[in-house]
Amino acid sequence: MTAKRLRRDRAALALAFRSVPNDTGTPPRSALLVAWGNAWLDGEASLPELVLRTTGEDDAHLVVGLDRDDLPLQTAVARLRASGAQRLRLVLPAPGDALGLPSPGPFTAAALTASEGVLALRPGGAGTGLVPTLQSHGSPFDGTVTSVTWTAYEVVVDGPDPGPFLHDAEHDLRRGIVEAAAALRDLDVARWRPDVAGALADLRRDARRGLDDDELPGSHPQRARQLLVSARQLAGVLALAGQDSGGALDSREAAGREQELRELSRLVRRARVAAYNAGSDG
Repeated sequence: MTAKRLRRDRAALALAFRSVPNDTGTPPRSALLVAWGNAWLDGEASLPELVLRTTGEDDAHLVVGLDRDDLPLQTAVARLRASGAQRLRLVLPAPGDALGLPSPGPFTAAALTASEGVLALRPGGAGTGLVPTLQSHGSPFDGTVTSVTWTAYEVVVDGPDPGPFLHDAEHDLRRGIVEAAAALRDLDVARWRPDVAGALADLRRDARRGLDDDELPGSHPQRARQLLVSARQLAGVLALAGQDSGGALDSREAAGREQELRELSRLVRRARVAAYNAGSDG
């Protein structure tokens, strides 16, 4: 194989890996709002604690569109409960995968753009959707702060909760781990990146890195915590692999691997949604 073709095929594989989420950093703000918001609705966390855990080191969180005035997050979630909201649900949509989103509308469009959102649901399926927009202020020299604006939308969710549910996500992620091992073996990634082989071995041994103590409420189900750790480990393996395209494959094989990796990305996203939403199942 010529050097030119090798570079072309490895570039094609690098493009394939770009669809893989990097879930090793800070959790989405929508996920934190759902986890701590449901704990608050169940009396397992205080309202100030909900705000603290959701906002973290951000400069400010404001909610627009819920009232005529911009509202602090604490006031906004209190008004959502007063209006009848009984549970919060996380959505992490992606192009071609609108899992958990209501019918097309402003909230659905905004959540797809942001790749995240929160549904605050009232009995009967009506509710409010919240989508965060981040803005950084300052400079790398003087330091930066992040402000978050949550835009509220009225939504109607027809039918039962579409899931994914915890037991389904657990089953699918176990299958995904096996598929990841096969896909990375076919890509010959381990030869180029030995650390990928080690990370995958840890994942298959069900190694636990744990979660930050402040990320999830103490009442959050243990199975959901374990599912989230496994999802992060799989995403981390795929992100490591994505730093190098692995062995040489032709364009047809690269296209096949891209499809496999997109499916693994979807399984990771479903597992995250199920894990964060598990606090509302009770």
